[in-house]
Amino acid sequence: MARERIQTRADADTHEQVEQYAEDRDISNSEAVRRLVRTGLVEKGYRESEIDRDELAVAEYHQTARTAGGALIGLLVVFLTLSEVGLL
Repeated sequence: MARERIQTRADADTHEQVEQYAEDRDISNSEAVRRLVRTGLVEKGYRESEIDRDELAVAEYHQTARTAGGALIGLLVVFLTLSEVGLL
């Protein structure tokens, strides 16, 4: 699907909020703006509601991967530290 380009300017607070939204969902700022605009259009009745299950699954997957990866790295550090000091 071809995408048309839309350009806009935003105040610093809005820009930070978009960046935070994108970071929380592990997506680009452009994708964050697309999703936020779509949500606004749906809420105002200019667009049919659509739920993209794939996007939701990816967002949940990334959070799970981060959580599990962090726990595994933590355990690795503990085991390596214990083996270095001779307790394991």
